[in-house]
Amino acid sequence: MKAFGFFVGFLLMGKCAFAQQLAPLTESNSPLLTQIFSRSSQAFFDVLSQPEKYRYQVIYTKINRDKNGQPTLEHHYYNYSRQQYFYPASLVKLPLSVLALHKTDSMAVNGISAYTPMLTGVADPCQTAALFDFTQKNGYPSVDGYVKKMMLVSDNDAYNRIYEYLGYDYINEKLHKYQLPDVRIVQRFAQQCDSLSYYCTNPICFLNGADTIFKQSACTAQTRLVYPYGEAFMGNGFYDFTNYFHPYPRSFIYNNFLCLQDLQTVLEGIYFPETFDSKNRIELSTNSRKLLQKYMGQYPRESSFPSYNLNDNYKKYFMIGDGTLPPSDANLRIFNVVGKAYGVLSDCAYVADFENNVEFMLTAVLYVNEDEILNDDKYEYDTIGHPFLAELGNLIYNFERTRNRNFTIDFTDKKMLFD
Repeated sequence: MKAFGFFVGFLLMGKCAFAQQLAPLTESNSPLLTQIFSRSSQAFFDVLSQPEKYRYQVIYTKINRDKNGQPTLEHHYYNYSRQQYFYPASLVKLPLSVLALHKTDSMAVNGISAYTPMLTGVADPCQTAALFDFTQKNGYPSVDGYVKKMMLVSDNDAYNRIYEYLGYDYINEKLHKYQLPDVRIVQRFAQQCDSLSYYCTNPICFLNGADTIFKQSACTAQTRLVYPYGEAFMGNGFYDFTNYFHPYPRSFIYNNFLCLQDLQTVLEGIYFPETFDSKNRIELSTNSRKLLQKYMGQYPRESSFPSYNLNDNYKKYFMIGDGTLPPSDANLRIFNVVGKAYGVLSDCAYVADFENNVEFMLTAVLYVNEDEILNDDKYEYDTIGHPFLAELGNLIYNFERTRNRNFTIDFTDKKMLFD
């Protein structure tokens, strides 16, 4: 068994891959992935042959089950480097969702659940309140509503509210405790104040009808975290939020950081908790785990409160991200989280095809910014990024469709999420 907790570390070639002092900084390219990629298109190969330009990284995980359905995870890497900085953008919404649900579960003794109305106040001029949410059936915000918005459409305001609910110190104490010490979740999104505002989080209260059943005071963080591997720069120039151009690389040393391997570990903890040592596991209630899995796997059109008029590939980059291959039916589910900012495009997914007995995990990132200018809205997402990730997903899926499995996968619990 692997000791890490809900965010569980996994064993790789006899070494504990999650511990900071033992985690490999790079991995050799997988012969299996090299073989799979040999079947790719010329456009895919053009990206693959330029790793320094596109800075792509890939982690593919084969899932083998025994006769009792117990999984064994087999990891394959391509151009992986723990120290290669990329801006994770919305990828951080996945660990934050897990922490939010765990914290809320721990408050059940106070009569609080993920559905309890949660109001956000203000304590300084850089903060904003959230007292109503008319996209929800009852008109109030909640942890459930915020997690749903983050997973379905990558909503940034929902992320900010969950960041404020958890707080800078709590987030990073939990990540460190459960042996993800390199992860940095240290900022709100789309804020006009300076980075010092990230250390201060809003007062929160939970309601039962008209009664306040729990108050959480405004908080100022006591710790200060930076990128764990020294300097972190991207681009040759950038525009700031005032549209002023800076003709030099942008530093990301005080921004969020989440390497692919740690993100993959979080994903494994959500879908394969049975493989981890229970004494170190961050527990989620059955309901919290199910709602997180459901929201990760839903297509926006399937949502009510809020409802969305978005294409199925809006936040599904693997397999269908280029818009040319819509899902055949509800038997194909892509449970995922994505990132998209500054020319960085990323996806982390557990893919399940209920009809064809297929499941695998895939995590990847690439950088598509030809002019190396950040915030100019000139990125090659549609011409290079989305086609690359869509083909990557299909290459792995087609391999999985043809490989032998000794046992049929029981997808009953996943199917029931969408009944």
